[in-house]
This record gives sequence, structure tokens and C-alpha cells, in this order.
Amino acid sequence: MTAMSKQRMKAPTRREPAAQLPSDWKTHWKQVQGWLPVALYAVFALALPFLTGTNDLLWTGIVLATLLALGIAAVVGNLWRKQMLPLTVAEICLLAFVGWQWLTVAPSVYRWASLLEAGRWTAFAVVALVVRRLCDERRGLWVAGVFVAVVTVTALQGLADYALNAAMGNLAWRIFGPFLQPNLFANFLLMGFFVASGILWQRPQGWAVLPAFVAFLLFIAMVLTGSKGALLAWLIGMIALGAIAMTQSTAKRTRKRLWLALVLGLATLCATAVFVPPVRMRFETLWTAQAHSSLFRWLVWKATLTGATAKPLAGFGAGTFEWVYPQFTTVGFTRHAHNGFLQVAMESGFAGLALLLLFFAVLLFTHFACLPTHRTANLPNSNPPAYRLSDLPIRYGCIAAVIAFCSHNLVETAWMTLANLLTLAVVCGIVLAPPADLQAAELPNAHLLTCRTVRLPWKWQCVLLVPLLGGLWHTIAVARGAYFAGLARKEVLPSARLYWLERAGEVDPLNARHKIDRAVLLAAWSEATGDEGRLQQALQLCEEAIRLQPTRSGNYKVKARILQTMGKLDEAERALRTALRFNRTDTEALLRLGELLEWQNKTGMALQIYRQLVALEESAYGRYKPVEQWQDIFIAAGKVRLAEHLLASGKRNEARLLLNSAAKAFRSFRDAYLPILKAGDPEAAHGQGEFVRRQLGEIQRLLRLSRSGAG
Repeated sequence: MTAMSKQRMKAPTRREPAAQLPSDWKTHWKQVQGWLPVALYAVFALALPFLTGTNDLLWTGIVLATLLALGIAAVVGNLWRKQMLPLTVAEICLLAFVGWQWLTVAPSVYRWASLLEAGRWTAFAVVALVVRRLCDERRGLWVAGVFVAVVTVTALQGLADYALNAAMGNLAWRIFGPFLQPNLFANFLLMGFFVASGILWQRPQGWAVLPAFVAFLLFIAMVLTGSKGALLAWLIGMIALGAIAMTQSTAKRTRKRLWLALVLGLATLCATAVFVPPVRMRFETLWTAQAHSSLFRWLVWKATLTGATAKPLAGFGAGTFEWVYPQFTTVGFTRHAHNGFLQVAMESGFAGLALLLLFFAVLLFTHFACLPTHRTANLPNSNPPAYRLSDLPIRYGCIAAVIAFCSHNLVETAWMTLANLLTLAVVCGIVLAPPADLQAAELPNAHLLTCRTVRLPWKWQCVLLVPLLGGLWHTIAVARGAYFAGLARKEVLPSARLYWLERAGEVDPLNARHKIDRAVLLAAWSEATGDEGRLQQALQLCEEAIRLQPTRSGNYKVKARILQTMGKLDEAERALRTALRFNRTDTEALLRLGELLEWQNKTGMALQIYRQLVALEESAYGRYKPVEQWQDIFIAAGKVRLAEHLLASGKRNEARLLLNSAAKAFRSFRDAYLPILKAGDPEAAHGQGEFVRRQLGEIQRLLRLSRSGAG
């Protein structure tokens, strides 16, 4: 009995390790499940600027489709578990703005662009909410750290590019990394700098030096972009961060240090403008070479505001700026308004702008309204705070990043690329994350409205699926259409190119560009073979494109060329005049209209059009241009046509002046711009090169004629 009792006593001891194994395995699996989203977020953040920094349609569609599918999975998972979705007031404002973006699709002048823009902002909301949930799980430091690490990797690429160009003697090189232009890269680095500053303020144990070095590195990279707007936004963000720090400390010594830091920031800004070559060059030419660029931006803002007041409620449709702006402007074309908020007003109406501004206001106000002060929590005899203090400095840095972003957005459409927009979503998601154990009962009654969490019932969650599914359908179509269009551009044979363009039009039926490209190809094929059936098919495709996109002047120019080939000159003239109604400064349409009127023997009207075209050079269109805009070869061609008529009427001196001016413009375009265009679009470069060569030959002929006539 004694032996048996000993065995019974030992039996549980032998089974105890076996009983612990499942619990240990479950614990490790829960840890893996907890950190897997952070790992996936790190991969996504690293790939984002390299995939979508240039607004490549293929990768933009793929990334948007992935994020919208993630949002659908999250909502369906909530519905499956019969859970309500907790939302803060700021998140409700964000969803209201996203919903308004989808409502503007109905009256939009180009639904393809509006659906894509609405999908972009829906993805913004998905990223912000997902990041907020990640920070809810007490991983705010890791989320912010991964974000700063990704920005640092991108900055290192830009610094390497600058070092290479500096070694070749180009010290004024402006870095742009994987982005479309330096200003957008500067905006990306700007947000990374302030998040790194928040981590530095938090002073994580054993890692105090690294955030300081990273913040300094990001500042240097931002300076080398040469973006004046980003530097001014950096100063505003530093002032905001200093003001936040002052509210969190009562010590006079700390306040003096903050004032000293502000003075040092101003001194750094001045030193940067004096000693850093890219920035110095930009400030040196501010009142000389860049003066016309500043006035161009001002006139773009004026035209955008005029367009916004034309349809003040719902605008012309989300994402439609570049197809609406030309009918209101007196200067040249631009794809964005150089002011993100004004552009939203034009596209989505003042109602959409109000909802967006309300989101940013509530986002910032809620944070300060709902959090006790930092200094109260640090008093030695105070009660333990009802929130985790460790993440507050990071959130302060993110608040400064949002303020700096909005400041930069006043002089640049900072969210123009998907990479910049989703980067802002990550920063907003960190700010949205509420304190872990905040008790609403402890808050003043005045702050309960903005700080409370509303639980969204399952019926409203089903409503959320509608824009998510619609955005997923459209972004997949955009990605597939961009893929087939890319294959078409690589083909040499017209038949193969036409096949891929047809496939692109089938999978992305709302995209007018695919139809216009097919029409241009069919028209060229018809001119080469004399096949009138293909010409008729091209005209039909033009009509379909105009129904989808009725405000783009380029569609009417293609239609006019086809009608002229078919001998329908009156209809071609009407098409060109319609193009000029939607773009008053379309110099190519003016030139084609003048040539068409000459063909119809309406010489007086043609001369009037040519004089109108040449006069644009001395108007706001010709005087105020963006820095990178090249010579307008269509104005130069108009000078050639006008000079020929002047020679016929005996005005040789005036004709010679026009011909010499046109020759100078054509040579400048040929020598400076064509090599750049050839690297990016060889086919377009070949066509424009042939046009310039013919015009230069015509100039030489007319100059010889003027000399022989004078002799």
C-alpha cells in the first residue's frame, strides 16, 4: 500500500509538464498573433513609397485593392463575431468625409477619376483605423519606430543620390528619392522628422542617442530637397511642438530651454538658406527666375477658387481637378492646385472641405481635451494616472507632424501621391489611438462629446461594406487596365498594340484614356492604309470617350482631326471650338483651328486666331509659368503661320522678328527638352521632334523668301 500510494503521489508530478505544454504553445501563438500585424505593417510601410511614390496606376490600384480588401475582411469579421465597431468622434468625421467623397461620384464630370479618388480616401480611413488598433494593443512605440525606420531608409537613398551628383560637381541637385518630385519627398521626410522627435522626447531606455541621430539625418535630407514650403512647414511644426512642451512643464528652466530651442530653430532655418546649395539657389532666385513661378501659383489658386465657387456644394467630383481647372485659368496647365484644401473645395465642394477640416480639428482638439497634463502625472504625490504616460511624447510628435503637413498642404498638394496620403494616415492613426484606461467619468462634461467612443451597430457596419466593395471593384479594374495599357506601349506592331488596348478598355470600361488611345491608333492606321471603316470606328470611340470625360479638350482635338480626315470640316471646327471652351489656353487647339480655317479659305478668321495665339505669349499664360515648363512650340508654330501671311502682305520686318523668335524657341525646345522627353516617352519625343524639324525647315524657307523679296 505504501508503494502504491507513492506511485499515486508521483503520477500527477509526471503529468504536470505534459499539461503545461499546450498552455505554453498557446501563449507563444498569441504572442505571434499579436506581433504579426506589426511585421506586416513594417513590410507595407517599407514598400509604400517605392511602389506609389510616383502615382503609377498599376501599383496604385494593387495597393488600394489590398487595403480595401483588408477593410472588407475586418468589417466581415466584426459582423461574424456580432461585435459593434467602436469609433471616436474624429473617426466619425473622417468616415463622413469619405462618404461625401463617394456621394460626389454621382454628379462628377469624370466618374473614373472620382471613383479612384474616393477609393484613395477610403484606403486612408482603413489605414488610420488599423494603425489606431495596433496602438491600442500597447504597441505605439513599435508602430512609430517602424515608421521612422522606413522614412530613414528612404532618406538614405536620397542622400546617396545627392552624394553621387555632388561628386560630379552638381551641388545644387535637389533630391526626390522614389517620389514624383522633391516637394513631395520633403513632405514625407517632414512627417518622419517629427515622429522621430516624439520618440526622442520619450527617451526610450538605452535608445536616446539613436532617435536624435535619425531626426538630424531626416532634417538634412529634407533640406537637400530644396523645398521652401517644407522648411516653413518644419518651422511651424517646431513651434507647435514647443508650445505642446510648454503646456506640459511648469519649470522655468524648461521654458527657457524651449525658447532657446525656438531661437536655434530660426537660426538653423536662416543658416540653411545661406549655406546649403539647393536651398540657397531656391532663395536666391525667389525674386528673379522664380518670380514668375510664384505668380503662376497665385493665379492657379485664384482659378481654383473660381471653380470652387461655380459649384459650391458638391463640386465637380472627387479627383477631377485636372479635367476642370483649364476652363477657369488664365495660365498654363497643372495637374494639381498647389493647395490641397482648395483642390478639395473645387472637387468636393465646400461641404467636403468643411468635413475634412472638421476631422483635423477634432483630431487635434480631442487629444488635448481628453488627456490630463503630462506634468500632473509626474508629480511625486499625485495619484496613479488613468492612462499610460509612455506613449504621450510620441503622440505629441505626431500632432506636430499633422500640423506641419497641413501647413505644407497650403502651398502644395501634399497628398497628391498615394504614398504621402497613406503616410499621413499612419500618423493620424497614432494620434487617434486613445489612452489605454481613460475613464470618461473622470473628464469634464464639456469634453465628453469629443472624447466619448460611439459603438457602431451591425446595420451601419453593413453600410460600410458598400464603399469598400465599390472601391475594391474599381481599383482592381484600374490595376488591370493599367497592366494591359503597359503591355500595349511595349508593342511595336499596331495590331498587337490595338489588341492590348481593347483588353484594357474591356477590364476598365470607365477609363476614357484607353478609348482615346485606341482612336488615335485606328486613325493613324486608317491614314496609312486608307481603310475608312477603321476611321469610322475611331470616331465612335471618340464619342464614347467624350461621354465619359466631357471636359477634356484633348478628346475634342482627336475628334476634330478624325473629322477633318473624313472631310467634315464644319464639324471639325465645332469640335476645336468646344475644346477651347474647356481650355482657353490650349495653344495646340488654337493652332489646329487656325490651320483648319485656312483650309476652308477663311483667311481673315485664321489670321485672327493666329494673332490670338501669339498674343498668349505676352499674357499671363506666357509670363507666369512653373519653373520646369519649357517653350510652347505651338505658339512658335503660330508665329510661323502668321509670319507667312505677313510676308504675303509685304510686312517683311515684322515677319522676320516673328520667324527669329520662333526659331529660337524651337531650338531651345529641341536642345533642352527633347532629350529628357526621349528618355521617358520615346514615341512622343519622335513625333514632337519631327514637328520641330518641319517647322525649322519652314522658317528657313520663309527667311530666304523674305531676303529675296527685300533684294
